[in-house]
Amino acid sequence: MGLKAALATNPIFPAIATRERIRWAGLTESDFELITTYENIGVCKPNPDYFKEVAERIGVAPEECLMVGNDVGDDMPAEKLGMRVFLLTDCLINKDGEDIEKYPHGDFDALFKYIENSI
Repeated sequence: MGLKAALATNPIFPAIATRERIRWAGLTESDFELITTYENIGVCKPNPDYFKEVAERIGVAPEECLMVGNDVGDDMPAEKLGMRVFLLTDCLINKDGEDIEKYPHGDFDALFKYIENSI
């Protein structure tokens, strides 16, 4: 689709562990423009500076980004920076019981439809 992808996982693991998680998911490092690890980024989600730095490193404005995640508290704050968001409800994490209806959300099929309709 010609889109840039960043693996914007919370950088709490070293690169070696994150690379293993990528392989476990059936992906490769080359699938991503950026992979965040604790060696290469100094802030964590939900800090807005995390999302800002990810966008800067892949060379796009936050408004050009779509943050996809399954954690309401960690991933949806990207919206405050102007990023569009999509909440994956497969394996949903919603520690505070926040109303998710305010976010585009659904399973992977719904995500793919959302992306197709957004391009």
